[in-house]
Amino acid sequence: MEGIEMEEAAFGIDESNDDLCSSILSRFANSTDETHHHLCAVVGAMSQELKDNNQPSTPFAYFCAARVSLDKFTSEPNPPSHVIDALLTILSLALPRVPLVLLKKQNLQGEPFSELLSRVLLSPSASESAIVSGLKCLSRLLITRESVDWSDVSPLFYVLLGFLTDSRPKVLTYLPL
Repeated sequence: MEGIEMEEAAFGIDESNDDLCSSILSRFANSTDETHHHLCAVVGAMSQELKDNNQPSTPFAYFCAARVSLDKFTSEPNPPSHVIDALLTILSLALPRVPLVLLKKQNLQGEPFSELLSRVLLSPSASESAIVSGLKCLSRLLITRESVDWSDVSPLFYVLLGFLTDSRPKVLTYLPL
């Protein structure tokens, strides 16, 4: 998504605000960029779903909702790329705000987030902006890993290293190496 792959502070997302939806909407609601409209629509629908289910509007709640939605949409044939882009953007914005203890607990249930992320990143249909947001998530997972056991971190490093020869400028610019 144009302009979304920048760091949070660089594009005005309020890191002190726990309500990720409010932060995103306050920054992108008046944008003329279609990708920003998609992001606002997805995060708005997610926020409404959380409210309807009496869930808190915490970064962890958005992380969980985006993760479940990403798994659902990527399981479909020909998932809508604008939704995948928006979900990965939401994940990349929520992940740094999720307490590590909750992230570890989340990884113990079902498919670990790192595996879902790797599957999405390695998909031939992944857009450039989806890859950038996904790489942000991947690098965060590598940074917060407690284990230094190579067998634990190597799958993530292999995915990351696979993008070193990527020809897309935004992907090469972002790589956290």
